Amino acid sequence: MINKTTIAPYSVPGGHPVLREAFRLMIRSGIIKLLLILPLLLISCEEKIDWQLNTNEPKIIVVEGVLTNERKAHEVKISRPMADINGTPEPVSGALVAIIAGDKATVLHERQPGRYLTDTTVRAVYNKLYTLYIFYQDREYYGSSYMVRVGQLYPLKYHQIPGREFWYEMNLRETDRSSMVDIRLDWGHLVGFRNLPKEQTRARIVYYTVKSIDVNKIFRPAKERVPFPVGTRVYRRQYSMNEYQEDFVRTLMAETEWRGGLFDVQPGNVLTNLSEGAVGYFSVSAVVADTNLILPLN
Repeated sequence: MINKTTIAPYSVPGGHPVLREAFRLMIRSGIIKLLLILPLLLISCEEKIDWQLNTNEPKIIVVEGVLTNERKAHEVKISRPMADINGTPEPVSGALVAIIAGDKATVLHERQPGRYLTDTTVRAVYNKLYTLYIFYQDREYYGSSYMVRVGQLYPLKYHQIPGREFWYEMNLRETDRSSMVDIRLDWGHLVGFRNLPKEQTRARIVYYTVKSIDVNKIFRPAKERVPFPVGTRVYRRQYSMNEYQEDFVRTLMAETEWRGGLFDVQPGNVLTNLSEGAVGYFSVSAVVADTNLILPLN
């Protein structure tokens, strides 16, 4: 069982440069054996150190990391915050990124600027605490999470749009457990749509189930409608969320999707499980998935 008191930011050697460099070398080797060498390091750490303090406020990094129970390459994206909502985030390149579980560390490799991937053999298991560790420009960032069980996928439901034959919309329903559901729609293979741009033949719907009663959730504004034709291929993925991820999603929705309703909350900072200087979230989730084809309704 996961001891929930350990979900606080993972304790990594900081402060003394000798300790920090030793930890970085152990990360690169893929194994953490800090407790074995710590006494030896402390013996040699009695020299007085004159610290060079940087009074400039460090730049914030934005982290999007998801580890699942699927055996595949898992991705962590790191970028800078965007000043313009329509802008392109600046990737953070050249960071040391690892996922730590117990006494093992998996180092991620940067495949594209700001995109760090594990190898394809990595998967999360239950009853383990996972910590994302990032070292960038002489600064450390970290955050921990764990996986809980995912609920079942309900049968796919949709309805016809009035006055539009063979065009449908999805019936979205909450799941039996806190979760995120990611639905991807694709009708670019259909006759009449094959030569159109992808943005005109694909759509994505993401929605959350949080087991809480928020006034602004009940009175939230209507979601954007997503029409799609008969023959559309539907790819669904449902991710489990532990209670800390649920708190993150609740604050995220209060600042984004739920805003504009009758009872808005005051703007505030979205929660994170990352250490100071980083925003975003590192999640560990169990996943269930299926594929469906939109058929004509009787």
